[in-house]
Amino acid sequence: MMDLVPTIDAFRVPLEHTSDVSGLHRLIKEGRLRADDVIGVTGKTEGWQADDTSRLDADRAIRGFLLDQGSRPAVDVAQIPMVFTAGGVGILTPHIVVYTRTFTEPVPGGASRLSIGIARSTLIRPEWMTTPKLMEVNADAVRRAAFEASVDPRALEYVVGKTYFPTRQDFVEARAAGHQIPELELRALHRKASGAVGLGVAIAAEEMSMPTAEEVGERLDLWSGRAAISANEWEPVGGDGAQTQLIAFGNRSGAGGRLRVGHAVMADMLDVAALPRAIRRAGLDVDDGPLSQEHRARIIAVYVKHSVPADGRLRGRRQVMESPEYMKQAKAALGGMFSAFLQDNLIWISGSATHQGPVGGGTVAVVVDVSG
Repeated sequence: MMDLVPTIDAFRVPLEHTSDVSGLHRLIKEGRLRADDVIGVTGKTEGWQADDTSRLDADRAIRGFLLDQGSRPAVDVAQIPMVFTAGGVGILTPHIVVYTRTFTEPVPGGASRLSIGIARSTLIRPEWMTTPKLMEVNADAVRRAAFEASVDPRALEYVVGKTYFPTRQDFVEARAAGHQIPELELRALHRKASGAVGLGVAIAAEEMSMPTAEEVGERLDLWSGRAAISANEWEPVGGDGAQTQLIAFGNRSGAGGRLRVGHAVMADMLDVAALPRAIRRAGLDVDDGPLSQEHRARIIAVYVKHSVPADGRLRGRRQVMESPEYMKQAKAALGGMFSAFLQDNLIWISGSATHQGPVGGGTVAVVVDVSG
């Protein structure tokens, strides 16, 4: 009898509201999903206001579903990475992708299939925001995720994650404890928090030399083409506290299943060709035009991380970036562009891609079904 091997599967589920788990219940009823097999979740939620709770709502609802429908203790369910990005603007449809790990026979002939590793960083301290320590702990988390996936870190295709940046109160308490921390305005803090993870991916997976602390969030010519990391104040759901949580994707010979993953670098916000490049790298031979119905049915998950042009120009033409709506409109425009190519609007899109792709561009990854 052939030995069984880890096998990743994934299910896309549209959300009718922020706490909707009805689609998960349908998968259970159909016999396609077991709650105890779920190892990670990504999602696009609808909220975008400063006081938005859509990510929290989705996280709590799904963890509650896994507790109700499965047998794992709460402490284990709390450790499952759930990476949600808000801003379901334009024609984007809120949805989740649920990843499972089971054991089946390997794919014949040694063909490679999707393998996933998950990891959390150590608890992040406010005083690390301006030190190399922040990159070091994130690079270590990437390496642990690669190890769990049985993939060499250099062979990782993509890393999706959520990291933490400290609140004003966190800094007050750290300074009161004797830590010397320079004042950082909110945008600089956000760039350092998410950028340190992007650089952590580059250090672990692309053999980048360790940048200096001063270069994090500032020297934007340093970047990873395989990362999609967002930063938020710690949200009180899952895990032990203020950590980076990661889902690392790679293709491994000897794995089972039907899925593969591919990534591409997006040169700028008009580079729709990054999408077919990522799809081809994943293993589907697609044209440069809109996807056929056959290929569309094989798309399981699409990830896009983007930044806006630093000089306010897109291919030399001025953008009205002083508009407070610009970031939201840019995300909606990208959503429309990629949806038109895919002929589908279930896309995970996140902005503020610090050290994640070239300035004004970003990264793209696609999980596809390559079964016969």
